[in-house]
Amino acid sequence: MARLGRLHEWLRAPAEDAEWLLADPLLASVRRFGAAIIVAAGPWLVSVVALAIISVTMTPVMGFAAVEDLRLTVVYAFCIAPLVAGPVGAVAARRISAAVDGGDTAGVPDLFLAAAALSGLVAQAVAVAVCLILGIGPAGVAAGFVFLTATAALLWTSFAVLAAVRSYGFLIAAFTGGMVLSVACALLAAVRAPTTEILIWSFAVGLSFCVALSIRFIQRRFPSDYGAFAQTVMDLLAQLRAGAVLCAGVLFAICGVWMDKWVFWFGPQGVRSAAGFLHSSPYDSVMFLAHLSVIPTYAALLVFHHGDLVAVIERFKAAIEARSTYGLIRARREDLEWVAWNGVGTIVSVQAAVTVGLVLMSPLLAKSLDFSFDQFLMLRVGLIGVFFHSVMFLCCALLLVANRARHFAIMQAAFLLLNLCISLVLHAVIGMSAYAFLASSLLAAAGAFYASYKALNAYDYDFFLGENDSLYRG
Repeated sequence: MARLGRLHEWLRAPAEDAEWLLADPLLASVRRFGAAIIVAAGPWLVSVVALAIISVTMTPVMGFAAVEDLRLTVVYAFCIAPLVAGPVGAVAARRISAAVDGGDTAGVPDLFLAAAALSGLVAQAVAVAVCLILGIGPAGVAAGFVFLTATAALLWTSFAVLAAVRSYGFLIAAFTGGMVLSVACALLAAVRAPTTEILIWSFAVGLSFCVALSIRFIQRRFPSDYGAFAQTVMDLLAQLRAGAVLCAGVLFAICGVWMDKWVFWFGPQGVRSAAGFLHSSPYDSVMFLAHLSVIPTYAALLVFHHGDLVAVIERFKAAIEARSTYGLIRARREDLEWVAWNGVGTIVSVQAAVTVGLVLMSPLLAKSLDFSFDQFLMLRVGLIGVFFHSVMFLCCALLLVANRARHFAIMQAAFLLLNLCISLVLHAVIGMSAYAFLASSLLAAAGAFYASYKALNAYDYDFFLGENDSLYRG
């Protein structure tokens, strides 16, 4: 304990210096954008970076099959985790953000712990079901997969809550520390005991460390005796039932992104690994790389939402609370619409430039990653498809700003069905390609743009009438 105390005192001064440095106005914007990147794609960044390092260093030692099972364990874990943590984290983060804004933070630790426990338990149950359905084994790999899935769900929930309480600096530090520890433990274990099971558990150590830091941070910032934990769990379940449409929309959104991959996994070109994981490596590797290209869009949207967009929404609500004239309220609504579309247009322009640059660089990327010619073509189509999906994502975010949760769920369900149906048809006609994702993203983006335009244009009407449930009761 004395050594831990001395270590704490030794680290306090550098930590205070770093906190003072990051408080600079110029670096504060960089910190917020960095935190937004981590919230949007942090767990995936952990897996991509760590697996890249492990694959390069461990494949000559362990062989391709063992490293492939490790990669697929992480892919499956980070596929299942957001399916659960996405809806639960979204509801919990909205409640925590409202509590912080209102100054009533007494229930924040209980709500965070309730959301983490719920997402972790459900993620474990889903992972166990996948193990039984696919016959994943041996037992060590299956157990590690279940634990890693639960840890990833906790990580996703932690990031959402830390963003809701605006702890951006700690979010970056915890993420970086967890990522470094994951890689270090996996590399050390590979040297001492190079087995797939040991590597999976070692990889999970860093993620667990990041989750533990997050829980401890919330406990220290918002002290609580957790006396109302049971009631908080019941309240969270009630909130999930009340927000079932929003939760369904988030679930549809995540499943929609994976749908084309699942078609290839369970199709005739799908391959089963030594541990029992289904996959389609030629398609998966290309599309995972393409999806990483839109991380700037997700991060920029979070920064834009917490900045200019929230400010203009508050001005609109302030005009209503001040009992302003209808003309002034309409003017505030027009300001909201202009700020929203101006911000979205800027993000789309930047993402378009990124996509064009990556498409032009695709020959170099394909050569450096040893892609085949078919994968090179899929990469180009996939990058364009992911761009249109980001446009749909931005427009659907505006639907949530306009409080049109049902329209949001409908658009995400439509994209899911489009991706499923077009993938099945094109897979049967032309084989493996990314054209299904491109076509479904393009159609869904057009529909989402129309729906969001109509929703923002009628924002004042929906605020007074369309979303006023008291007018339609009894």
